Amino acid sequence: MEHFFGQRKNDELLISKEDERHLLLVLHRHEGDELEVVTDEGLFLGRIEGTSPLKIAIIHSLEPTRELKKDLVLAFALLKGGHDELVLQKGTELGVKTFIPFISQRTIIRLDAKEKEKRKERYRKIIKGASEQSRREIIPQLENIVDFKDVLSQKAEHRYLAYEMSEEFSLVKELSSIKEGEKSIVIIGPEGGFSPSEVEEAQKLGWKIISLGKRILRAESASIYFSSVFSFLAEQ
Repeated sequence: MEHFFGQRKNDELLISKEDERHLLLVLHRHEGDELEVVTDEGLFLGRIEGTSPLKIAIIHSLEPTRELKKDLVLAFALLKGGHDELVLQKGTELGVKTFIPFISQRTIIRLDAKEKEKRKERYRKIIKGASEQSRREIIPQLENIVDFKDVLSQKAEHRYLAYEMSEEFSLVKELSSIKEGEKSIVIIGPEGGFSPSEVEEAQKLGWKIISLGKRILRAESASIYFSSVFSFLAEQ
């Protein structure tokens, strides 16, 4: 079933013109077909009752059940080759609540203000598409592209930085101790990892330095791995 984000107007559901074109011209949906629409008032099941103009009537509301009860903020370094887009897509599918893209000492990509805004707009589209595909009940929040030091100032009940040189660490034991309603943030570095000085700075500010296992993961794999373990344990 198709899943969109839109608005409620009385007994009807409204979606954007872009989504309308996708629904009718790409997905070839017709009168009588049903779809889900998330609005500020909740999640609704709707039925197409007209296509020119598009009319979606509310059948009934749906009980939200798909969001994690523990909030995960994923701070990830910009990656080359579109790999950061993979992080956004899979992170959204796995339940990440907020994304914070950042630039650190070893980040290969460097952007000016115009390039940052262009990249952020691309990120928004990826997150929205992944939210619809995975039938999320929210579109995850996307923060501005910031410097590493700005990420370190973030507040949460649980704050982690993944570092390949850290000692063996029980990720399952750690994440299992997180309570419902608590916020967790994890920082995943760029292709070259974090410098020792960055790790030291994080430690001084109270961040827990963690290992993601015995094998060295690619940067995008590390984000997906942590999000997967977090999501699995949050749903137990």
